[in-house]
Amino acid sequence: MDKIKGWLIGGFAVVNMFFANYFGVFTPLLWVVLGLMVFDLITRVYAAAVRPDERAESKKVLQGIYRKLGMCFLIVLSLVLDFGLLQLSSTLGITIVSKVIFTALTLAWIFVRELISNLENLQWAGVELPAFIVKALNLAKDKVDQVGDTIVNSAEDKG
Repeated sequence: MDKIKGWLIGGFAVVNMFFANYFGVFTPLLWVVLGLMVFDLITRVYAAAVRPDERAESKKVLQGIYRKLGMCFLIVLSLVLDFGLLQLSSTLGITIVSKVIFTALTLAWIFVRELISNLENLQWAGVELPAFIVKALNLAKDKVDQVGDTIVNSAEDKG
């Protein structure tokens, strides 16, 4: 058992070093986003289990897992976008503020989206939610969208 524990800790350390090498300060956000994705699946199954008019079906759970995989692909694509822009900028002599700007925004967007989804699942299960949390998350989602729009619009203005 100790050998398995050692392999798991070592494997996690290697994966975390790989992520930290590329994501830098955004590595904890990546882990939180991945955790929220798993928790979203759990709260969805919980909501289906406590409601008399719904039941947790394997097909719906699989669809949820596929959506989460799609979001992971979105993170990978934003990494590719950032990498490509970094390569183009160095080739063309253009300065870029951060090497993971789109990845960071994508992580922030998914983070807020997953929190909202978890809250919706809990609400659907009958848990009363404080209005200020829902309002704060909707504001955060709008702010992430505004930052993304600002970056894209400023790039258009320069081009």
